[in-house]
Amino acid sequence: MGSVRLFVSLAALSIAAGAVFAQTPALDSGAAPHVALTAAQKQTIYQSISKTQKNSAAPTGFRATVGAPVPNGIALAPVPATIADLMPQTKGLEAALVEGQVILVEPEGKNVVAVIAQEP
Repeated sequence: MGSVRLFVSLAALSIAAGAVFAQTPALDSGAAPHVALTAAQKQTIYQSISKTQKNSAAPTGFRATVGAPVPNGIALAPVPATIADLMPQTKGLEAALVEGQVILVEPEGKNVVAVIAQEP
């Protein structure tokens, strides 16, 4: 009788532990990829995007950081072909100028992959 009670307790514990792990997201699930750019590449992108995009105010609650989801209120445009040709890591990305910073966004999940500020 004692071994049956122990078995039932262990079974219940293992089921509960499995449920906890099933609800815990993987550490990298949904994480936006980071785009590696040199300082010179960042400034080239900044100059190009800032000339072609209107500087928008950030929507309430939005902070331009890598991995942040981009709200629908931010107008995104494809990275210009000339930039994508020079920097293949930007190909297929979208960009916007928000609060004086250029954000690069992956179009599928609409997450920020790079934030570029103007150099002083």
